[in-house]
Parts: sequence; structure tokens; C-alpha cells
Amino acid sequence: MAIGSQVHGCLKIIYMKNYTVYFEIYGKKLKTTVMANNREHAEEIIRNKIIFHKIALMDDDKDDLFSKEDDMPPNDGLDYLKNILGIKD
Repeated sequence: MAIGSQVHGCLKIIYMKNYTVYFEIYGKKLKTTVMANNREHAEEIIRNKIIFHKIALMDDDKDDLFSKEDDMPPNDGLDYLKNILGIKD
């Protein structure tokens, strides 16, 4: 695949490239591959895949989003996160 961009009239064509993104969450090192315009775009794609369900103060446990066992993401959320990011074991 060609690298960079070309200008055709007023239209600029940007070539997407495959980037392998290495990141860490809760001490677990992970990697995934994304198609992006550049390094910053690849990082943004990974950041945008994280879904925040709720942010609460530590002493606010009476309204726990994952209070039922059924609602807990599997394996402390790691499998859930891998699924969101498209990471295969």
C-alpha cells in the first residue's frame, strides 16, 4: 500500500495504514492492529473503543452499576476489554 497522500484537484486522498498498537491496562499488556491515517489517529481509535459505564466516588457503593454477579464483565473485565478492542488470544 502506498504511503502518504495525493492531491487530485480539490480532493486530498489519504492512505490508511495498518498500525499495531501496544498498550497497558491494569498492568496487563495488550496489542491490537488498527487501520489509521497516522500514529495519533491509531491511538485515538483505541481510546474511543473504551466504554465508560459509570464513574462514581469510592464511598458511593449503594448505586453500584455491577452490583449483580450477572452484570460483571467476565474475568475482571479483561475478556470484555479484549472483545471491545478486537483482540484475539
